Amino acid sequence: MEEQSRLNFLTEKVIDGSITAAEREEWWLLLADPEAKQAYEHLFNTIADTDGVAEDLFSNQEAAVLLDKIKSASKEQEYATLEPGRVFPLKLILSWSAAAVTLTTFSLLSYFFLEKDARSAGTTIVRTEQTIRKAPFIQTPSVVTLTLSDGKQVTLDSTGNSQIFTQPGAHAVKSKTGVLTYEEGKEELERPAVAFNTLTTPRGKTYKVVLPDGSQVWLNAASSLHYPTRFAGEGRKVELTGEAYFDIVKDADHPFIVAAGKQTIAVLGTAFNVKAYTDESYINTTLVEGSIKIDPQNGTAPKLLKPGEQAILENDRLQVGKVDIQQEISWKSDLFYFSNTDLQVVAHQLQRWYDIEVDFSTLPTKKLYGQLPRSTPLPQLLNAIEKTSNIKLKLTNHRLFAEQ
Repeated sequence: MEEQSRLNFLTEKVIDGSITAAEREEWWLLLADPEAKQAYEHLFNTIADTDGVAEDLFSNQEAAVLLDKIKSASKEQEYATLEPGRVFPLKLILSWSAAAVTLTTFSLLSYFFLEKDARSAGTTIVRTEQTIRKAPFIQTPSVVTLTLSDGKQVTLDSTGNSQIFTQPGAHAVKSKTGVLTYEEGKEELERPAVAFNTLTTPRGKTYKVVLPDGSQVWLNAASSLHYPTRFAGEGRKVELTGEAYFDIVKDADHPFIVAAGKQTIAVLGTAFNVKAYTDESYINTTLVEGSIKIDPQNGTAPKLLKPGEQAILENDRLQVGKVDIQQEISWKSDLFYFSNTDLQVVAHQLQRWYDIEVDFSTLPTKKLYGQLPRSTPLPQLLNAIEKTSNIKLKLTNHRLFAEQ
């Protein structure tokens, strides 16, 4: 194909630095074509195998124009601009369809911006360019489980069709799209006693539930939510173990309460993320919008959070500060997002998502910076970390450790 040959030729000139201004303009316009598969592969392979990459692959203006073209070329993908000069893909299909080729170009732009920023900051970046070529990592089979009020357990992600579970005061409806929604049952002469359900996600799985009041909760991997089948009385209370993102329906007369570890969170109507895993020593509560009150339940005064703030409860000490919201909620968009993130924290994420065990005592003190889709096979992710941080991670018998 004549256009493909021309694109390959111009790509070679970009890589060796001999391209002219007019040729560069022609090159980045050709890249907007989703059929430019070969050039994308070549450019990604070159980046992967080269320690130093030219910093001026795209000017800011060129990138902006190209991104607009890419967005309009692929309606099946979702994108988000997090801040000026940084663009991240939210979905990745690991096959060479036209949409995937388009997204590969999008990821290349993301790489360009991240690499440029990381070089100036002296930080480590996890690259995404090798997430397309190798066989997938085989995970241990796992299921999402709903424990009903009578103790019966139902496997949700093995029931492909819609299904209704009758509960006291409500019906739990599992849709074909994998969302569990509670609907109020028919009125009875006597209101039933409050019953409770528990939704549990294993490692490597997430799930969404719509509670009886319409509030939405997204559960991250290895998490559980204990909640009533209908809200009765003055408050709406649930209990969380693990991590969840909450989008709460406002009801001033019935505050929403989240009990997580040693703290409670009081909500009127807002969106926030809570991370309260039992295998980590802290609880993170991040406010996206609205207002919430954190009560550490240790005798100290509760604190109010503003949007963009995070409360960290560790060793009975509560601290509040500004935080990168996208890093805290990226899991909801199936993305690993590392922003100067401790390797120990990254390892916990890998352990829960890939269903492996980690020897944390072998991990050095290191911070990572970058982004990867959570669909990335584990061997490729470990290879990317090793190439960009000089940390050699080895997986043996489903156990991950760092070689000294």
